[in-house]
Amino acid sequence: MELHVSVPPSSDGNYDLADVTGPPPAAPVDPEAKLTDEVANDPAVEAAQVATGQFASLSEPGIDEVAPAPAPEPAAAPPPVEGGKPADEGKPAEAGPKLRRKRRPVRRRSDLPAWVVSALIHVGILGGLAAVATTSGEVVKRLANLDSSLVSNPGSAEELTKIYADPADTARTDLTGDTDSSTAGSGVGFASNIGAAPSATPAVSRSGRAVSEKTSLPTMPTISVPSGLKSMPSMPSRDLSGGGMIGGDVTFAAGEVGEALDQIAREILRHLTQHKLTVVWLFDESESMKDDQKEIRKKFDRVVTELKINQPDDVPAAKGKKKSSGPPLSHAIVGFGDDVHFEQEKPTTDIEVIGRAIDRLRVDSTGKENTMSAIAKVIAHYNNLISEDRKLLIVLVTDESGDDGDYVEEARQAAVSRDVPIYVIGRQALFGTDHLTIQYTDPVTKDIFWVGIKRGPETAGFEALQYDGLHRRWDELPSGFAPYELARLAKDTAGIYFILPSEEELRIHRREKAYSIQALKEYVPDYESRAAYFERRTKSEFRRTLFDVIQETSKYPFRHHFPVFPDQLLPAIEQELPVVTVRLNALIKIEERLKQLEKLRNREPEKRWQAAYDLMLAQVVAYQIKAYEYRANLLEMAAKPPKPTTMPNPELFVDWTLDHSHESKAPKEKTEKVYAEAMRLMKLVVERHPNTPWADLAQDEINRGFSVKRNEWHHKHSTRYEERAKLVPKF
Repeated sequence: MELHVSVPPSSDGNYDLADVTGPPPAAPVDPEAKLTDEVANDPAVEAAQVATGQFASLSEPGIDEVAPAPAPEPAAAPPPVEGGKPADEGKPAEAGPKLRRKRRPVRRRSDLPAWVVSALIHVGILGGLAAVATTSGEVVKRLANLDSSLVSNPGSAEELTKIYADPADTARTDLTGDTDSSTAGSGVGFASNIGAAPSATPAVSRSGRAVSEKTSLPTMPTISVPSGLKSMPSMPSRDLSGGGMIGGDVTFAAGEVGEALDQIAREILRHLTQHKLTVVWLFDESESMKDDQKEIRKKFDRVVTELKINQPDDVPAAKGKKKSSGPPLSHAIVGFGDDVHFEQEKPTTDIEVIGRAIDRLRVDSTGKENTMSAIAKVIAHYNNLISEDRKLLIVLVTDESGDDGDYVEEARQAAVSRDVPIYVIGRQALFGTDHLTIQYTDPVTKDIFWVGIKRGPETAGFEALQYDGLHRRWDELPSGFAPYELARLAKDTAGIYFILPSEEELRIHRREKAYSIQALKEYVPDYESRAAYFERRTKSEFRRTLFDVIQETSKYPFRHHFPVFPDQLLPAIEQELPVVTVRLNALIKIEERLKQLEKLRNREPEKRWQAAYDLMLAQVVAYQIKAYEYRANLLEMAAKPPKPTTMPNPELFVDWTLDHSHESKAPKEKTEKVYAEAMRLMKLVVERHPNTPWADLAQDEINRGFSVKRNEWHHKHSTRYEERAKLVPKF
């Protein structure tokens, strides 16, 4: 959590927060080839041809097709014996044995290829099985007992939908996250070309054994019951939208809290067909969560009541085990911030008790959200409840990614080792960055304060520039994905991350947008461990260079605010001008380095990194124009210091700000060609990656302009501004 009290918003609404080839076709049959009826119709020959693979190898590339030698003919039987002598005895012998010319077997045109015969046989077998399956009640009964999403739908045909899962798993080999590894970036690449110090990738070292990543089946159909439990069967064990024996779903776009709660209820009931369950509702206690908590509280009673109505009267004990004590389903309420608070520590079935516990949730005054630590502590606290017949399930409600993301592997290991699924009701991560801004108005003085909270990025590391050509990024564009740490937990524990796209009242930039997973399926982030992610990035010259550019340019934001008094303005301009020249020259070199990577870009297997390159190149070119324009504005102010329309006073801040614009001041001979290239590259991003955050950010760049202009900025404040700043809640 960040609090900013000295740099309020500019007049344009910006806020400165921190100053493969297939097999060859089969060879055609020789039309001149002939085969005698005697040989062609010999079953032994035909069997030998099939057995030796004469016709089965036609589809194998790179294998010379050699016809096998024909089967040896059986020795001719002797003629009948007459009087103990052969019938032809006494006949003159022939001059020599009569040789029979052997013929090489050749297939007729009318003969069916082996694959056709095989296909017909298989169709016949499958047809027979289908006939049995449709007439045998026992077969249907056994199939219905399979706990798999392949089971038929107990509801209507309209309830079928595609499973919510990670589309990346079909195109990417699962990697095991080595939690004991420590990998650092080599720094080789861009940085060394401009004289900057090599960048080092943060080292990651975590204890605990490595656990194989789970996979998911994105194209497998499953059952999706409409919102509301009334229409749901009492034992909906087939509703596997993201849980059970498949990898978790990290792209479940929930229209509102009620839809998320309904799906969680279905997941709970599915678990209850297999074992008893204790659900821990884990709430983020930050100030920014109060509105979400209220919405959950409104719908919670109905959901818990219907869970009680629909849950089985009893849950069978595990095979060979005694039945455990306690109710089939119970709930506990836990809050967290800097630490965990057990509001309803003992699991209960009493709905009133559960509701009162939610009402007692406090506001954590520290402003810290140690989410990973809270998950690990909850699992440890309720560890004694976990048995063969009882499972623990966590529902995490939060609007942030958390402040202890470095401990995601510890939290993941705790959950995976105890088989605890984690379901998250949360928000989209910000695209390529990690902070958004909340506006707080003091209830007494009406002073406005700006607070930053962490929500992202959607990846294990930054894959986009962290500045917008002038300042630190303020766009707060949604990514369409969950924050990396929470997505990793949900996916690897077979849980679900519910993305709430609704607007948040306190946000300055209300930019929530529900991206289609169909549009983003080729752009899903890597949810491997950070150690594995850093290692793969370091081994790739292409990815490593992009990361080096991100690190280097993170130091490039220019000064935003300038004093209105000339005696203070001129020294500030004098100090900033050399910085602009250095950074402009650096951007030109970065462009050259990126263009050298174009061949590597075309060979990059993941479209996400291709998009990162396309956008980065376009931005680097556009930001050269901004540097020219920024310098032109500084020179103009230095030559003739402007006078504000209103002078500052004890209750009014007045500054000059340099903001994005379409109004050009720099010499056209220096910017015209650069402008045309920047516009071409931005439009190329939109064309190559439509309906994605990359296209949206490129369009944002075009819309706000590549130029810079000066604005007069006003901000009212009370004389108690600094005093009231200390009382701003920790979001």
